[in-house]
Amino acid sequence: MNKRYKVVIAQSGKADVKNKKHYILQNFKYREYAETFSAKIKEAAEELAIFPTSHQTTGFQYRNYNIYMKSQSNHLLFYVVDDDKSIVTILRVLQDGMDWEYIIQHWIQINS
Repeated sequence: MNKRYKVVIAQSGKADVKNKKHYILQNFKYREYAETFSAKIKEAAEELAIFPTSHQTTGFQYRNYNIYMKSQSNHLLFYVVDDDKSIVTILRVLQDGMDWEYIIQHWIQINS
């Protein structure tokens, strides 16, 4: 039987989703799209409950954990895996095409 992980979204990841939803509502006035975006991110997050380490690592570490990256349509989920506690923590949710390496490196510096 496969090990199942609990998936949590850190405040920084929640803020990313909230900011993107706000952006959609402000610029496109399209509530359904904003809600769909949020639901797709939550669905992608829940998919990490099984085999979270099957995605690529970024080469960055946060608090001695490798940071992994999962692609979801045109967004990237960045997360760490605590095998001992069976927890996946989503740190950031960024739009594909952003300079994610700079953003993650800067975020680690601020939060370490």
